[in-house]
Amino acid sequence: MTFTNKLTCLPLLLACMLLLSAGLYVKPAAALMNQPDEASLRAAVIVGILRYTKIPIKAATNEIRLCSVGKPYSENKLQQVSASLRVQQNTLNFSVMDNSDVSLQAINLCDVLIIGGAYNPSKALLADYSGLSICDTCTELKSSYVVELIKADKRIGFNVNLFLADSRKVSFSSSLLELASNIIRSEQ
Repeated sequence: MTFTNKLTCLPLLLACMLLLSAGLYVKPAAALMNQPDEASLRAAVIVGILRYTKIPIKAATNEIRLCSVGKPYSENKLQQVSASLRVQQNTLNFSVMDNSDVSLQAINLCDVLIIGGAYNPSKALLADYSGLSICDTCTELKSSYVVELIKADKRIGFNVNLFLADSRKVSFSSSLLELASNIIRSEQ
């Protein structure tokens, strides 16, 4: 499968998964006419990644705690749909952190940390974070995230840093890795 084909299939596949898991049904012809916006696609990619990823969950509450900081592009869509979704028998608990509230203690309460361009964390903070970090329109330290969402030719894709994932006990299914645009396998 070529790079272009991977990026073409991923957003549609993940958008369909998001719509179906939210209990919505859209006829194929209507879905083609009503193309999802970029924020919806980014949110669908994140939920799709979570479906095919094993992450250590910090609490025994059967919920995955997602936190966003820095206004990631997917933030509003994730906030809208997260309460109605389940991933690997876990509910999604989504919260937005104010930039001034970010500390290692605060982010380590999150199983998944999604960072946008309005927040520039220190490299030390990202290195000490123990969960799944996702860069969604972040502007700096892109190699310090486990997953980086990218936009290429009007398509949403993602890069995976397996070196960081391994150090955080995050594992991805081989099916998901086949869809990744770029896989980093060693320390950069």
